Amino acid sequence: MLQKIFLGNVLFNLWCLLSTVHVVQNSKCPENGHPVVSKNGITLVHGDITKTDSQENGRVWAANPSVTVLSNDTIPRDPRVLPTIGNGHIATVVKTSILCMNGLYNGYAIKTHRALLPAILIRNVSIDVDVTSNYSLDVQNGMFVESHTGQNVLVTLKMYAHRSLPQLMVTELLVRNDQDVPLRVDLGIEAPTVTDDLDEKVSGDKTTASDKDRRIFFGRIKEFEYSWNETRNVTMVYSPIPPHVCVGPRQRLARVFLLSVDSHPHIAEEQFTEGVELFFENSLESQHIQAWQELWDTGRIDVTGDDELATLTYSSLYYILSSLPLLENPDFIGLSPGDLAHGLMYNGHVFWDQETWMYPPIQLLHNRIGKAIIRTRTRTLDNAKHQAMMRGFRGAMYPWESAFSGYDVTPVPPYFQFEKHITGDIAFAVRQYLYLSRDMDFLLHERGNEMIREIADFWASRVVWNKRTNLYDIYDVMPPDEYHHQVNNSAYTNLVAKISLELPEFVGGLLGQQTKPLYKEVARKMNIPFDETQRYHPEYDGYQQGEKVKQADVILMGFPLMMSMPEDVRKNDLHIYENATPGGPAMTWGMFAIGHLELNDTSEAGRLFKKQTGNVAAPYNVWTENADGTGAVNFITGMGGFLQSVLFGYGGFRLHPDRIEFQGRLPPSTTSFNVTGLDYLGGSIDFSFLEDISIVKLTKRAKYPLKLKYDDSKVVQLVENEEQTITAQRAFIVPDFPPLPTKTTSASSDGRNAAVGNSLTLVRISLYLFIMTMFVME
Repeated sequence: MLQKIFLGNVLFNLWCLLSTVHVVQNSKCPENGHPVVSKNGITLVHGDITKTDSQENGRVWAANPSVTVLSNDTIPRDPRVLPTIGNGHIATVVKTSILCMNGLYNGYAIKTHRALLPAILIRNVSIDVDVTSNYSLDVQNGMFVESHTGQNVLVTLKMYAHRSLPQLMVTELLVRNDQDVPLRVDLGIEAPTVTDDLDEKVSGDKTTASDKDRRIFFGRIKEFEYSWNETRNVTMVYSPIPPHVCVGPRQRLARVFLLSVDSHPHIAEEQFTEGVELFFENSLESQHIQAWQELWDTGRIDVTGDDELATLTYSSLYYILSSLPLLENPDFIGLSPGDLAHGLMYNGHVFWDQETWMYPPIQLLHNRIGKAIIRTRTRTLDNAKHQAMMRGFRGAMYPWESAFSGYDVTPVPPYFQFEKHITGDIAFAVRQYLYLSRDMDFLLHERGNEMIREIADFWASRVVWNKRTNLYDIYDVMPPDEYHHQVNNSAYTNLVAKISLELPEFVGGLLGQQTKPLYKEVARKMNIPFDETQRYHPEYDGYQQGEKVKQADVILMGFPLMMSMPEDVRKNDLHIYENATPGGPAMTWGMFAIGHLELNDTSEAGRLFKKQTGNVAAPYNVWTENADGTGAVNFITGMGGFLQSVLFGYGGFRLHPDRIEFQGRLPPSTTSFNVTGLDYLGGSIDFSFLEDISIVKLTKRAKYPLKLKYDDSKVVQLVENEEQTITAQRAFIVPDFPPLPTKTTSASSDGRNAAVGNSLTLVRISLYLFIMTMFVME
């Protein structure tokens, strides 16, 4: 009898097992679903390779709610407010079909724009179970995480642009199936298609029979911008993506899908292979998270008491960093106003936005990444010199809009012809870099000194001597206020030109070199418009009070340009131009807030500081250029202005050639305000600001001894890892610099006359006619 019962149980269990297999293979999971049948732990899968791991910990299964996570229970239908993931080399807007790569542009001359590539990624998952969904941008870990939770089921799809393996875009599918039946997860994948920017005759699938665990997509852009040696080809190596995957009863799955993108096929292949290996070693995700954690540990801004402001601060820094490489990469092209992922926003071109708006907070917190921004201009120095020559000037003249080549690709004539302040903006950014770093290698071996002198040469040849006023004028320019296309003596433009002409003397002092006396002479006599009667700076010659302006312009003279002026003049400039600015793009109001903080008007500063948030779109803190949602999206220019209003406004940081000044104050509704990892002279300093006290801590020794100076006369030596506490006030970090070298005569010091007559040279006329002919043909 016992034998019959035992045999009956065996037959019953076998029947149940066969029934379950039937469900797996036919009802729920057809053969091409690759059912997972591991008994313990979690099954790791890539392609046809599987590995069972006894540990399922160490992975992000869901984003934990915090001030570094932006979550929503539905995904927005408007693609303009979707978040981005990137690493400075590649980037994408989540849930969209397009991916962009640094340096890859398509289109000739003014038609050039960042090339759009197919995003060969899983964008949606679905399961036949009732679920509660969550979609989170985790800025601390640099990933987008969507999770779908049902009864005994959890499906998570994670996507991130790998921070330390920049060629890789990673998608990982995590499934916990605690049901007694198998679970099918549909991936909704579409075959990659050739985009309009790729030459369909040669682009497409290039997979060979030997490519077992990968597919290869090759693309070639249709048109060069100008130069024969610019990036033209792209190779995309990606994991095969089935239409669905199946997970057996009470099983765990971690399946990775990689996309490796590079202009060099062998690099794309190598990084793909390394990514697969790291996945099976359980370190692919952890290395990415660690790289992001190191960024946050070495440079960030924390505020407490206002979670919304804290999240906005973190997300703004995240979005800018996502478009930047980790180091001073020589192949990095530059920051565009709409970040790397939004390739068609301003065509992916590089403007003054990079130096004036995004660069300052990055340089203060991440010196090495800041240098990557500066090197985008030394990279194109030769072409900037060529452009100046073609326009009949000496030195280097940088274009208003540039892409790969460094030549001008501005599509609208007035901007091409008149918006020249960008060359001065670049010089100002270099000055800030040198104040913070004293990077002699950059000056001597990376063309830094050459670029500084060439920019000064340009401005010295661009000015015109006015015999009536005995001052140098600059004619026919467009100021930052783009409502006025062709004016004389733009106050802002003339001031950045003056700063450009003064910079060689500072650098000459560092290097022990003489500079052209002409630079100092032109700077000293530069015409900076000023109305003595009404005590304010007219925006340009002939400006009438009340005339509408587009954005922050004259007020930038007070900050960031730090022009010394009486308090009443600064106050008048702020009042006059706020009333004259009807809207202004996102970065405008942060600069007004900084100005009022300089005047200790915290009420007005707070009002204007909060006004910036009108450009922020929920739920992922995607900024728009204009408060009504129009203009560029993921407008990192505005984010840069916002971060400056925190650091240079409420932090009160000011950079001087021989010191850093600070005066910490609490932003509205906050209880503390900390700056971690301010980079100065190779060292790092933490600042903690409370209502009544400021705490300074040197966390990494600098190249020179640093002292804290406060209360006018008190001086304390900063010692590594020792805190110094002072009452809240204006204070200074002062380095103990060695004596400057004795100056020697430089062969470049000559006394050539800088003034240029009013008539255009033959070269300038020819170029102008050529460009206008192009527009007519359009």
